Amino acid sequence: MAGEPFGGERVVEREEMPMPKLIVTNGDAATDRLKAAGIAGHLLPWQDMLHDGPVPASTLLDEVSDARAEFLAEALGRPFDDVRADFAHRDAQIDVHGAYNEVELWFEHDLFDQLQLIQVLHYFSHEPDRMGLFLIQASHYLGMMEKDAMRALETARTPVSAVQLETAHSAWEAFTAPTPMRLAALAAEDHPSLPYLAPALRRLLAELPAPRSGLSLTEERILSLLTDGPARVAKVFGAVHSMDEAQFLADLPFFLRLDGLAFAHEPLIEGLPYRTCDCGTLSFAPEDGSAGEPTYRAYASAEISLTKAGAAALKGRFDHACANAVERFIGGTHVMAGAMWRYDRATRELIAPN
Repeated sequence: MAGEPFGGERVVEREEMPMPKLIVTNGDAATDRLKAAGIAGHLLPWQDMLHDGPVPASTLLDEVSDARAEFLAEALGRPFDDVRADFAHRDAQIDVHGAYNEVELWFEHDLFDQLQLIQVLHYFSHEPDRMGLFLIQASHYLGMMEKDAMRALETARTPVSAVQLETAHSAWEAFTAPTPMRLAALAAEDHPSLPYLAPALRRLLAELPAPRSGLSLTEERILSLLTDGPARVAKVFGAVHSMDEAQFLADLPFFLRLDGLAFAHEPLIEGLPYRTCDCGTLSFAPEDGSAGEPTYRAYASAEISLTKAGAAALKGRFDHACANAVERFIGGTHVMAGAMWRYDRATRELIAPN
């Protein structure tokens, strides 16, 4: 009888059960769309705005997460232990990737995602013999995709190549280096295996102070929108956000930039009721509080206007970076007085500190 061996036992063909899959992507909105599309796997949102704050040069996730948690806790007014615990939970999930038969990396074309992608690929470049690693590179925003589009995207996944791992490894080392020189060199090249990387790095360099005004691109856009008169924070955010072809700037980092303009020694804008960190929540969820209590809603609805210093900076007559001793990190580069790296956006030229 068909299906029976010589001993008379019936051979039962068992359906092979799929092995578990780990899916790493950019945040909760993307994981929600993946769930809605029925794409099965353990979903891990990476969740870090690496374009803001210090990012140390380390091959260890723990060391990077320590620095990121310290920055975010201080910037957003949350207890360090709470923020660090979030990172520990995230890192523990990727550290057990060997328990999964496959790992899929879902990332978009914008700066936010490209920095996350090179961090994750840099991590895997140090993992021995990681088989079953796949990359899905999206030219659209995962958190806004329809179910069919998400499913179609998964069919276009490709195995991560040695070239992609090496490119990401070099990019991460350049990003976390103490000067932006290697970053600028990488931004000037095409990277066919990671086609969205160079444009993202150029956008990152544009957050360095400009030669005469000392303004980053985002800061310049904010001030330009206020030349016609005062405007609400939420309206300015929406307008600035839409100016990027590959939109990456969420409300939290945008509000931190407003803080830097409003609470400088010589303010470039006025009208903010308090600093972002006074709202005291990493998620920055809109909530109503008692009268006078700092909330997202009160911050976002505040009306801001240009100061004389802000108007002068737009004309190149006031150097915000120098006069206000701007201090910020671009990855591993500490931009500050005495180490004021600048970037000429017109010529795409990196300008070393005098």
